[in-house]
Amino acid sequence: MALKPSSLLKMSPEAKVGLFVLIGIMLLVYMSLRLGGIKLGRAEGYTLFVKFDSAAGLDENASVRVAGVEVGRVKRITLKENKAELELEIKPNVKIGKDFTAVLTTKGLLGEKYLELVPGAPGAPPLKEGDEITRTTSYADMDKLITILSDVSGDIKKVTESISNVLGGEEGEQTLRNIVDNIEEITFRVNRMVAKNDEQFENIMHNLDDFTALLKKEGPGITAELRAAIKNLNESLTKTSNNLNDMISENRGNLKDGVENLKEASLSLQQAMDTLNKVTKEIGPSVSDTMTSMGSIAKKIDKGEGTIGKLINDATLHENINKTVTGINNYIERTENFHTFIGYRGEYLFDARDTKSYFTLRIQPKADKYYLLEIVDDPRGRRTKETRDIVTNGVTSTTTETKTTEQIKFTAQIAKRFKNTTLRGGLIESTGGAGVDYYMYKDRLKLSLDAFDFGQKGNPHLKASGTYYINKFFFLTAGVDDFVSKVGLQSAYMGVGFSFQDEDVKYLLTSAPPVSFQ
Repeated sequence: MALKPSSLLKMSPEAKVGLFVLIGIMLLVYMSLRLGGIKLGRAEGYTLFVKFDSAAGLDENASVRVAGVEVGRVKRITLKENKAELELEIKPNVKIGKDFTAVLTTKGLLGEKYLELVPGAPGAPPLKEGDEITRTTSYADMDKLITILSDVSGDIKKVTESISNVLGGEEGEQTLRNIVDNIEEITFRVNRMVAKNDEQFENIMHNLDDFTALLKKEGPGITAELRAAIKNLNESLTKTSNNLNDMISENRGNLKDGVENLKEASLSLQQAMDTLNKVTKEIGPSVSDTMTSMGSIAKKIDKGEGTIGKLINDATLHENINKTVTGINNYIERTENFHTFIGYRGEYLFDARDTKSYFTLRIQPKADKYYLLEIVDDPRGRRTKETRDIVTNGVTSTTTETKTTEQIKFTAQIAKRFKNTTLRGGLIESTGGAGVDYYMYKDRLKLSLDAFDFGQKGNPHLKASGTYYINKFFFLTAGVDDFVSKVGLQSAYMGVGFSFQDEDVKYLLTSAPPVSFQ
């Protein structure tokens, strides 16, 4: 409804100032949104979905990044099939492939939580409007880390017990000494066997030479038959020797390599035995003392002695740590659910031709409970009628005067939501009262009825209104104020307002460019 120039001229100075302030606030909000990158109306880009087992710590409007570069925002977080479903709003010029992986991560150790999209193979087909990212992962939280550390401590305890049982005490020391003695004995036997074989082989060769020389001699002891037998035997041996020579000639290289390897292996084994004997003699007492100390330490840890023993064996300490971590998690969860909203709305009263202003602070510790504080600037104030008798020239006349008081009023209410209905009660415009709100169309439309100021002489103050939320920040409102008034204060109205969450205010303040003074 447009205001005519003549109506502007007839407005009171207070109304002109209020209109000027309203225009200034709207310009300030518009510039802040422009600087902060927040767009009104339908957002540009396309929508993707991703599901996580838990999205704890991630808020709506959180950043979506690829390689550290912001490519979108988390538009909405809902519960679907006992999982957290994230609705992502991606910029139109960014293509997300089907093999991308969604990762919940934070900026630093205790920083703000955001969603990182890790690219897959190049050339993967891109996702389209409404598609879902199926690959997800998340970093381990503190509870999982504590559980893993507890399992690791149990494994370390078992290892120390095994070392203590095997190597601890005099039995472990004797076992190591027996191993060294066995190695020394094996080395001695190998050397002795090689020496004996060399001597026997040399004797065989000498005997063969003597026998051959004997055959060459002629005498009465050697008969023709013996010579023939020996000749045949000699021929057989010759053939065998020739075959053996041929075989050796064919495999001479392999035999030579085998002998060289055998020599090297024997030399290495001898050196290893010498080194082992030397090391055993030098550090034998130290090893024994070390093993004894390790066994003693393991026994003390198993008995619960010392700081490490108490940490591993004391069940009470473990329970206290779990309770402390649980308490910290509960405190962090309550802190994350705690939100604060600040806002303003202006209602133009058609009958009074003036604007009624509300400055709002809403503290919401839970999703279904909040506290509402308001400062109300009512140009009509609280109006009361007084009747007086005036005597003029002996004639008595009765006059009625209307007085306006308490133009600035205060509201302090506590509200509780039950499904789509919210009940409110407390102080409404500096008087006791109560109200009810009914939400429709996924909380986009709110119908409200307020009743207060029951102590006035006329009827109580009743106010009916409807509020439509354009987006997350701005809304329109209209209704009838004080529609059962007996003093003529009823008036239809229409207005506009805005509301910012604490996270939105922080985003606006941190995203605004710095101001330099020269």
